[in-house]
Amino acid sequence: MYGDLSVQSVHFDVMDESYSLTAARAHLGELVSRARYSHRPVAITEHGKPSVAIINIDDLADLEDRAALAAHYAARLAGRGGIPLADLDTALDRIDADDAR
Repeated sequence: MYGDLSVQSVHFDVMDESYSLTAARAHLGELVSRARYSHRPVAITEHGKPSVAIINIDDLADLEDRAALAAHYAARLAGRGGIPLADLDTALDRIDADDAR
């Protein structure tokens, strides 16, 4: 989606809660509500290691926009051009519309 930008690993310092897959399955509604209203991701672990996170959808959209902005700056710094910063919101909206199809 963002060219040749690749992310090897993401670490959320804000995830202070984690649940085993079994516990998450038993309390999924509660965990979804917690992530939605607290705006703090909830980690789900498998075999003691973080595997996935439940995150508020608006927070996810914000993270995606920030990733696009970071990719834009990286492309500009690498001399690959990119789009003018003033046009970035329009470009992000276009990406979102394309992804929705």
